[in-house]
Amino acid sequence: MLSVSPLEEFCKAPSPLRLMIIEDVDADAELITLALEATELEFVYDRAETVADCDRLLVSNRYDVVLSDYRLNGWNAYRALEVLRHSGQSIPFILVTGSLGEEAAVECIRSGMTDYVLKDRLFRLPHVIERACQEFETQRQRQLAIAQLERQAHREAIINRIVQAMRGTLILSELLQSTADHLHDALAVDRCLIFQPNEQQEMVVQYISQKSSSREFIAGKTCAFVEYYHDAIKNGKTLVLQDLQAHPVQPIWRLARTLEIETLLVVPLIYQASYLGGIILQQQYPIRQWTEHETMIVEAIAAQCAIAIHQVNLYEQVQLELTERKRIEARLRHDAFHDALTGLPNRSLLMDRLEQSLCLVKSRHQRQTLPDYQFAVLFLDLDHFKVVNDSLGHLVGDMLLNQVAQRLRSSLRIGDTVARLGGDEFVFLLEDIAHIQEAIEVANRVQMLLQEPFQLNGHEVFIGVSIGIAMSSLHYQDPSQILRDADTAMYSAKAQGRSCYTLFNASMHDQAMRRLNIENDLRRAIENNELRVYYQPIFDLNQHQIYGAEALVRWQHPKEGLLAPGQFIHMAEEIGLITDLDWWVCREACRQLSIWQTTFPHRSDLKISLNFSGRHFTSPHFFETFTATIKPLNIQHQSLKLEITESTLMSNANLSRSLLERLQASGVSICLDDFGTGYSSLSYLHQFPIHTLKIDRSFISNMETSSGNQEIIKAIINLGLNLNLAWIIHECVMQAYPHVA
Repeated sequence: MLSVSPLEEFCKAPSPLRLMIIEDVDADAELITLALEATELEFVYDRAETVADCDRLLVSNRYDVVLSDYRLNGWNAYRALEVLRHSGQSIPFILVTGSLGEEAAVECIRSGMTDYVLKDRLFRLPHVIERACQEFETQRQRQLAIAQLERQAHREAIINRIVQAMRGTLILSELLQSTADHLHDALAVDRCLIFQPNEQQEMVVQYISQKSSSREFIAGKTCAFVEYYHDAIKNGKTLVLQDLQAHPVQPIWRLARTLEIETLLVVPLIYQASYLGGIILQQQYPIRQWTEHETMIVEAIAAQCAIAIHQVNLYEQVQLELTERKRIEARLRHDAFHDALTGLPNRSLLMDRLEQSLCLVKSRHQRQTLPDYQFAVLFLDLDHFKVVNDSLGHLVGDMLLNQVAQRLRSSLRIGDTVARLGGDEFVFLLEDIAHIQEAIEVANRVQMLLQEPFQLNGHEVFIGVSIGIAMSSLHYQDPSQILRDADTAMYSAKAQGRSCYTLFNASMHDQAMRRLNIENDLRRAIENNELRVYYQPIFDLNQHQIYGAEALVRWQHPKEGLLAPGQFIHMAEEIGLITDLDWWVCREACRQLSIWQTTFPHRSDLKISLNFSGRHFTSPHFFETFTATIKPLNIQHQSLKLEITESTLMSNANLSRSLLERLQASGVSICLDDFGTGYSSLSYLHQFPIHTLKIDRSFISNMETSSGNQEIIKAIINLGLNLNLAWIIHECVMQAYPHVA
């Protein structure tokens, strides 16, 4: 039997998937479509580059999925999401971006984006689209079910009112009159009539709603509508008539004009195949379109009237329906407050219980007649969960989350709560604890439980967990604050090496706020002229002169003082400012080099070493941008040296080799930075156009005390000699000529 994967079934859907691609870079848009075409996914797409494009396309088209870049020219994915919401289309919104930090990813998901895919992992895009569409379809079906329940509840409410009126009397005439009056009001019609057979077995109007006009003219009369359609009504057919004044049968259109009727609904009263009469709803102007919902209401009432003499049976049936409704409502309430995957309480239920716990803390403190109440929040984040998802797939990842949830349940104390916030994040609420040590014991127990291997589809998987612990306090005003602090402590645990726990303290919040402020300030650092370039000289010991200098950026923060790269470069990487920062340093360094070359014309051989983020080396247009940047400054390629780390070199070897060869051909020198700490093969020194090896600082710092470091440095120097490479030792440069050895 041929096995077909869910993705293959998804790709071969009967109608092509309609996509909107929000991307202002042609090459990136092409990469997205190529990634989708590679899976034989049938799709059509429209591309939007501006807000106006996006708004126009959403107004005139319906889409299944929106794929959007994170940063766009003059706008961003958050604005695109806002436009999508304003359009009224409820569809998956998937972020396709070059890079996205963990915190930014969490913020995107919290803002309502469905998922995200990195541009260097576009092979995941079809799977992400499939999953998003399935989740949205599940949500749509749930909403339809809820709407159906609401309609059912409305019908039952009307039915119940009439049934209650039926139970209030044993006189059939009062019962039917009450039914006519209730239907008149509930459906806002002009007339409600109930016809029954008279002594001569003629169907005549017996009951008319009190608010109907022409009651005296209609009462006791036969009805032309009923006589003409007698057979259909007798056989239980519900009759809907429109535009009666143009009806081809004379008695019908004449009566319709007399009563000024345009629309008619007739529902027979049938009980055990016996034709007992019927209910007529008449509508004057304008023409009314009877909905299925309204028709079902009247048919239900007709059924109740027909079996009024069997009230006991009717009562039992209604009770059964009400019981089922309550069961469904209870299930819906459960689903609204529990995670669909693991069955654990979700964020909504957790926040509600946190709110109750905070109120109890304050209440106990104010009353002072009972001992103080305190609780703890443990914020858990699985370590290396993404590795499992990326390597074994999301299905196995879901299996892992389920098994984790089962183990977490087993570690619960009576009265405590464990909830899943989403992704691989879980939260413990430990109620009524006497001391922080109780929370620490739970954290240790959880870590021991999760250290045991997981068996997942034949794979043995090991994970860890980082835990942040926050204790209750009177200064917490709402649940989000203590949850935030536990989250902050969890990230502190990750920073300490993962698979551990950290207790929250106020300094963590201060550090988080400081980091946030620095990130915000960093976005304005370039335009505020706060960045500085410092130049570390490179001295050639053979020539006994300055060979050049390495351009190093510093940030003169208005409040924090002079910040070293280690204090802000990683932030620039995370928030997407690193490329702008690198190009600014490049321009400033080239401008300074131009000044030196003018001031010291005899030293035209001076070189400037530039450091570029690895992100640049994934751009197919780096060389052109680099050339366009230095050209206005009258700097030759031969005067520049680019420093590249081993990890950057190996992240995309083919692309790096092509780019470095172009740079070498133009005259730019290439320096392999931090040599000796990476994972590249020595054979790559032959394959890549590298001119210089820069020995990592860690070997230099302990050179005098560590004979091992001395031997490593000697080995690297000999390697340079054999490969005819220069090497740089921090604060020293030597050329690899034979006489040096």
